[in-house]
Amino acid sequence: MTARPILHRYEDPVDLIWLRAAAELGLTIERSPDAFAAYDGLGKLTIADDADLDPDDSLAQMIFHEICHWLVAGKRGNELADWGLENIDDQDLVLEYATHRVQAALAQPYGLRDFMAVTTDWRPYWNQLPMDPLRDGDDTAIPIAQNAFRLAQRPPFEPVLTRSLSATAAIADAIRPFTDASSIWSITRPRHRLGSLMNAAADRRCGTCVWTIRDEAELQCRQHKEEGKSGPVVRPEEVACERWEAVFSEDECGSCGACCHRGFDLLTVADDDPFKRIHPDLVQLRDDGDYCVPRPNGHCVALEGTGTSKSPYRCRHYASRPKNCAEFEVAGDACMLARRRVGLSR
Repeated sequence: MTARPILHRYEDPVDLIWLRAAAELGLTIERSPDAFAAYDGLGKLTIADDADLDPDDSLAQMIFHEICHWLVAGKRGNELADWGLENIDDQDLVLEYATHRVQAALAQPYGLRDFMAVTTDWRPYWNQLPMDPLRDGDDTAIPIAQNAFRLAQRPPFEPVLTRSLSATAAIADAIRPFTDASSIWSITRPRHRLGSLMNAAADRRCGTCVWTIRDEAELQCRQHKEEGKSGPVVRPEEVACERWEAVFSEDECGSCGACCHRGFDLLTVADDDPFKRIHPDLVQLRDDGDYCVPRPNGHCVALEGTGTSKSPYRCRHYASRPKNCAEFEVAGDACMLARRRVGLSR
C-alpha cells in the first residue's frame, strides 16, 4: 500500500498570529538555540527554539515582548541592535521595566496580562505592577512606558496589535473551558459582553454595583456609557465586570472626601448663596466675575480631617454649606467622577 503524502502540518495558532504580526511590522523571525532573544537592528529577530523556552513561555509571548521593546526604543528603534539595550549591566534596566509596563498595559484589556507576562528573573518586577501600570508614580520607567503606549496607539503598531491581541483573546475564550489549572490558558480572563473583563468574583452582580442606575424600568451601566447616550441596559442578576464597585451611602463620605479633596479644582458660589453672606472670609471673587470657595491644591479650605477612622473628612460648615454642595448627590455622576479622579474608583 502506497503511503499517503503529508500535505499539511500542525502549527500553533497563537504563534501564527504573532508571526504574522512580526511580518506586518517588517520583522523576520529566526529560531536558534544560540540566543534566547536577539535583534540585529536590520529586521531579523532571533528567538530560542521551543525546547529552550520555559514551560510558561511561548513564541507568541516572546514576539509580543520584543515588539514592546521596540515601542520603548521609539519608532526608529528597529534600526538599533537589541533595541539599543546593552544588557551588560543595570544601566538599561529602566528600559526593560518600561517594556514590562507597556506590555502589561496592552495585554490587560484583552484578559491576557498573565498569559503574556514576562518570565524567569524578570517576574518579581512584573508581579508587583499595579492594576494600571501606566499610572503616574515615582518609578522612572513610567513616563517612558507612557510614551511607548502612545506610540502603540498609532500606525503601524495599533492595527497590528489590536488585531493580534483580539485574535489571541478569541482563541483563549474558545479553549479556556477545556483547560485545568496547570494550563497557562486557564489564567486568561473572559470579557463581559459590554467590553470590560469579567469580575474575578462570580458572586458579584450588575444589580449590586454602584455604577448601575435605574432609568424608569431599566437598569443602566454608567461605566460603559458613551458620551451623549444612555448607558447600556444590564440585568440585575448578570455577572458583573471587573469595574464592579459596591453600593455605598453617605456613611462612607468620611473616608472618601473626593468631592472636596482633589476631585474638583473649583467650587463656585452664586452671588445670592447664603454661604457667601455667612462666611464672607471663605469666598473669593474670581477674575471672571464668579465667586468661589478656594481650593489650594484641590483641598477645600472648609474641609478638615484626613480620611481615617479616627479623623474622617468633615466640612466645618456643613449645615450652611454652599448650594452646590447641598445638591451634590452621593453616588451620582459627579460623585463617581470625583472618586475616579482620585483613584478610589476605576
